[in-house]
Amino acid sequence: MTDISLTQFDVTKKGYRWAFAYKAMTSGFGHSIMDYMTGLVGIIRNYSDSPRAWSFCEWKRGDNSMTNWLHATAIALEYKVKPGTYEDRLTDLNERVSALGYRYMILDSQTRAGKQTLSFVFPLTETINSDQYARLAAVLMEEIGAYGAAEGNMAATHLVHVHERCAQEMIEGAILHPRSKINETEKLYQVFDPCRFEAWSAAAGAQISMPTVTSHDGLFEWSAADADQMIRADPAWQNT
Repeated sequence: MTDISLTQFDVTKKGYRWAFAYKAMTSGFGHSIMDYMTGLVGIIRNYSDSPRAWSFCEWKRGDNSMTNWLHATAIALEYKVKPGTYEDRLTDLNERVSALGYRYMILDSQTRAGKQTLSFVFPLTETINSDQYARLAAVLMEEIGAYGAAEGNMAATHLVHVHERCAQEMIEGAILHPRSKINETEKLYQVFDPCRFEAWSAAAGAQISMPTVTSHDGLFEWSAADADQMIRADPAWQNT
């Protein structure tokens, strides 16, 4: 797959509503996804009621709930920016992400409330489901190793909010192959709280190391205690 999807959502008082969807090449001849994004930001500058929440997944029409989510064509990771630290934050994150060697886009984004963030979007060679999305997002966050990630960063339903001054840049590299990445990291990054990078420091998001149990699909492992609790909560176990 060389295409990437971009779905726009209107920001409403109660949440989000599907607005438009686009599909384009990640780069090369013809209209690329960068061309579309540049044009859409221009529309936001001219029309204040333009859709400002973006997803690089495909959806059915409706809100941004999993009921309407279909599959992902890219992984989008968003990081918070403290006031007055934008340039340093951009330099640090860009160095960390570029060291991975993958193709990615940088977006000058913001939270729903308007606070500044930076988003890094990794195109994929093939579409993935929500479990694969969560696993790949967790692996990439571990390899990037930066704290201050946005809340809900690993959710496939996470939306990136853009604004009229949103700058975008494509950094060339190898397009991420999801299945290969999952297989290569199958035994890595398993025993940690996947939300720990939402904290601002390692001390605040300290890693926990315990004996583990692997899930049936090999994507995740849990501590033995957590796995036992999940098994005991299963109705099939309770009836044995």
